[in-house]
Amino acid sequence: MDSLKVLLPVDLQDRESAYNEVEKAMQYLADRSVEMHFLSILPGKPVPLLGSLMPSEDLVSALAVLEEELLLLVNEALPQLEGFTIRASEGSIHKEILKYAAEIDADLIVLPSHSHSKVENILIGSVTSKVVEKANCSVLVVR
Repeated sequence: MDSLKVLLPVDLQDRESAYNEVEKAMQYLADRSVEMHFLSILPGKPVPLLGSLMPSEDLVSALAVLEEELLLLVNEALPQLEGFTIRASEGSIHKEILKYAAEIDADLIVLPSHSHSKVENILIGSVTSKVVEKANCSVLVVR
């Protein structure tokens, strides 16, 4: 049986929550043969002009730090897990998730459910709802 290609985006802003979300997601996948891909995203600038002012070496450095933090978190939360992939990227969160899922030909995207107010969802939209709506594979939302 082939491994299930799973993408698990991780928000490192709240490390404790991220740790718990990674553990919980893997509990759902425990009985499956999986090829895990972890992704952390540095949100892009809302104004393109501002984004162009950030020197490219600063962006590369920020992404390297984000990738290191993601690796540390995965190794800490799942010390038995081997053969996984990590990536850090910059941009619109839902677009980066969808782009990476397409790149790896993911079978499943596992997303944590974040509690936002109805007003927040109306104003900023829900990353989860955008991914669920536009993904070309199954999406599992974990509470």
